Amino acid sequence: MNYARDYLLDIYPVNLESYRNLSEDQISHSDQLIYRFSQLQDTIGNKLFPLILQGIGEYEQNMPFIDRLNRLEKLSIIEDSVRWLNLREIRNLVTHEYPDNENEVIDGLNELYHQSGYLSSTLDKLLDYIEKRKWL
Repeated sequence: MNYARDYLLDIYPVNLESYRNLSEDQISHSDQLIYRFSQLQDTIGNKLFPLILQGIGEYEQNMPFIDRLNRLEKLSIIEDSVRWLNLREIRNLVTHEYPDNENEVIDGLNELYHQSGYLSSTLDKLLDYIEKRKWL
């Protein structure tokens, strides 16, 4: 994800004109960024969050996702549960093509690009948290 993000540094934020004139290589790297962002977010949310909660004795089998987020925020393991939910909305926006609303897609791409840095730093913080507890 970071490789694709770094590769696209010079074109973001995109506007309507630059979006319409993306090269095939830029489109490919944008697709790579979207895919890897989505995969990383899913892995963190569906695998890493439950494992961390289990490790500290705060996990319940049927715990709704929002409750997991709220618990992680309360424990200061993540910064903001609402921001995490917004990441999911951004991902959903850019993974579905809406050819009639280019401006919405552009806004989503720009936000995803911006939030990819947050997602990467969140992963680093989670891995530090795990390492400090000697779970690895």
